Amino acid sequence: MHLRTILIVLCGLLSFYTNAHTYYSLNTEHEQLGQGFEQELGIPLESCLDGQWQFQGGSMGDLAYRGDFDSDTMINTITGSVKAGINLVIFGGSAKFSMRRKVTKNRNSAASAVELTYEKGSYNFENRTTKPAFVELLSTDPTQVRNRCGDSFIHNIKLGSRIYITAKLHFKDRTKYEWFQTKIKVKFLFFSKTFTKTKVFQEATKDAVYTIQVNTDGGMTPELARLSKNGTMHCKTDNLTPCITYADNLFSYLLDGGDYVDDLKDEHLNVLKYEVESYEDSGHYDLAYAGQTAIPNRYIALSARLRSYQDLVYDEIERLSAFKAVSEDPLEIEQLTARITARNSQRIGLEQAGEYCATLPGTTLCENRIESAIANVD
Repeated sequence: MHLRTILIVLCGLLSFYTNAHTYYSLNTEHEQLGQGFEQELGIPLESCLDGQWQFQGGSMGDLAYRGDFDSDTMINTITGSVKAGINLVIFGGSAKFSMRRKVTKNRNSAASAVELTYEKGSYNFENRTTKPAFVELLSTDPTQVRNRCGDSFIHNIKLGSRIYITAKLHFKDRTKYEWFQTKIKVKFLFFSKTFTKTKVFQEATKDAVYTIQVNTDGGMTPELARLSKNGTMHCKTDNLTPCITYADNLFSYLLDGGDYVDDLKDEHLNVLKYEVESYEDSGHYDLAYAGQTAIPNRYIALSARLRSYQDLVYDEIERLSAFKAVSEDPLEIEQLTARITARNSQRIGLEQAGEYCATLPGTTLCENRIESAIANVD
């Protein structure tokens, strides 16, 4: 498929969702149908309802071009959020949380992404009743019920796959990135083999690294796994051909009359997003009026601090890895390897702090764990 054709097709196919209570799934343990949820804090809690899964249908596909957008915009586009902040759980889910940085621009990189989405349909949680253990507990300790069940529950999940083919230009520092942004007005980063680099483009990108990568939220068929088995393709900007060939092969399979749609099976699908409904709106008044929550709002600020450091470390690992992949200088490779190793150690510490805080151990213990992890980030 010619890139011009791709661009024309994609620009008209952006889709937006309008449910303000839709959350971007990070595939954490408790983001399951029927699970209790505290909406104000974005925390999944215990499952306090029995019920049945009912398939709602609604199969659809969507193809979109995402140019020069950031990670928050990406999530808000998926969830249809129009309020401040982004709709995702505040702790945990680090693997998928980091993916949102890989498919969008970040501190020192420009990005263009082609997003291919398939939604098989959705499941509702119906014929619901309060679990007997919580019915009994309501009569003796309603506040405990409130803190364990939240004010809402996950009422609907969307099952499907979302694939991103992302082209990026990584720059050594923020100054070079900002200079590129100033000089290059059109930032469509998927190039054809006949692409002719202008003098301005060559000058603006001479020290950058160009990459093509595949990131998936479900949808990894055996053939796509084979095509992307070598991971991210890295190219110096004076020789883009290997990356262009890699992108062409991916598009031929995914878009250009390829076999991807036929290859995609239920076993390849994930929960992409879910809708949360309050107990009050759904008629579960026993749980809706169980008492006041004692879960501190302080968790929100702690999560924001942790997530900001996670983003910094994720971005740096991606940038360092890009320059290491194209380097031919043994000393530089050694230095970059050491730096990547250090950043990965920091990444693990931050992720472990998030998983710990997801257990809601109390804000003091959570904060201590987060600050201990942050102290190791230089």
